[in-house]
Amino acid sequence: MTTWRPSGSRSSSTFSGNSPRGPGIMPRGVEVGVRKAFFTLLLLVAVSGSAVAAPRPKIVEVSGTIQGSEARVRFTLQNAFTPEMVEALKSGIEISFRITVEVERVYRAWFDQTVGAVRHTSSVRYDVLSKVYRLHRSDGDELLPDIHAALERMTRFEIAVPVNGPVDRGKPYHARVRARLDKAGLSETLRSIIFFSSLWDVETDWARGFLHSP
Repeated sequence: MTTWRPSGSRSSSTFSGNSPRGPGIMPRGVEVGVRKAFFTLLLLVAVSGSAVAAPRPKIVEVSGTIQGSEARVRFTLQNAFTPEMVEALKSGIEISFRITVEVERVYRAWFDQTVGAVRHTSSVRYDVLSKVYRLHRSDGDELLPDIHAALERMTRFEIAVPVNGPVDRGKPYHARVRARLDKAGLSETLRSIIFFSSLWDVETDWARGFLHSP
């Protein structure tokens, strides 16, 4: 025999603590997992947004001199170290840049002629035991006392470039400079993680500056 109940009434078992939840309500374990995934997604979006908003790395203040058989090219690598890279450097991860410097003779009605070029490497690593930063550059090695000195030496350069043939005194010459992060020094694990492959994508455009030929 079927017992009729008013449509507005509910069985007392509906309010029991051990009964299944109503339609659209997740079990507590699933709900916690969804919340964690949601907040993780928000964190990734925030990190990606900060990376997009960060200023691009670039070469600035290119200048120098050319005389005899050599050019001395000065420049600054700007916006190369993100906050994430600085923290990684402090933890002992080696950071290395490869820099290309070219010297050209400038002609008004003809193509510029490359008269010299070098590939320069600059890397730095924090020695946890000695508590110093070890700088290795193509022109020599240094021990630096703190992070500020390390960043200064990794972003300001004066590079000697041998040139071919005699220098035409008083004629226009300029230097072209480009830099990029060398990921070869990172471990395979770090290179495969999106944090290092995206936020560490440091490469500048070519920058030019005239050289004084006394």
